[in-house]
Amino acid sequence: MKNIKDVELFVFDLDGTVYIGDEEIEGSFEAINALRKMGKRICFFTNNSSRMHTDYIARLNNLGLRTYSDEIYTSGQVTCEHILDNYRGSRVYLLGNDRLRNEFELYGIELVDDKPDVCVVGFDTSLNYDKLYKFCKFINEGVPYIATHPDYFCPAPECPMPDVGSFLEMIRLTVGRMPDLIMGKPHKTAGQRLASKYNLPAKKIAMVGDRLYTDVAFGKNCGFVSILVLSGETTADMLPKSKVKPDYILDKVKDIIPMLTD
Repeated sequence: MKNIKDVELFVFDLDGTVYIGDEEIEGSFEAINALRKMGKRICFFTNNSSRMHTDYIARLNNLGLRTYSDEIYTSGQVTCEHILDNYRGSRVYLLGNDRLRNEFELYGIELVDDKPDVCVVGFDTSLNYDKLYKFCKFINEGVPYIATHPDYFCPAPECPMPDVGSFLEMIRLTVGRMPDLIMGKPHKTAGQRLASKYNLPAKKIAMVGDRLYTDVAFGKNCGFVSILVLSGETTADMLPKSKVKPDYILDKVKDIIPMLTD
């Protein structure tokens, strides 16, 4: 088993791990601040591409956890960086709401409604039929096709919201094509970028989250220390049936601290 005491960078999922809705999960903020005092580096990494990274900075600060711009990473940012590295100067057709469009524009990426060089599907909470049909038309013509992340749904108070994974299935059933590349958790591309961004080997990085099939699988796929917290989606009775096995299982983020100080 990988040793949690060797970790220099702790990467946290957000909803279900650090907070739920507008409420801090007990002890999370204190634990994160304690990690900082120990000299550990912190990153918050979310698959949710419906918001800009600055929205998450503001959200965490408003909830009471001081957060800095270099501590936030989103699947939208990973996608922008990939486009700049591999399709610089390209015209992009984006399925995304205004905040994701703003993120792309912040990176200097040209967004177009016709004749794209690349198509990207994000968590578009303003999706309509015309936008979806146009997207299908472009990728049916062979335009390269990227997805920000694979989550099928996003938790919501009344009912789960269809997320990018649901859009991908709809597109697959329409034109028979899946993305050429998926950027967010649990795929390796984001992990490679994280390791490069912080200049650390995989064994010095831990992924902390509440979902087995995204957070923990991401950690395992990337060679990180994987830490499951039972404060969100995953419950203890799910573990025996799961093919994905975390390195550590904790009740909450706050339980990391005793493991480093014992």
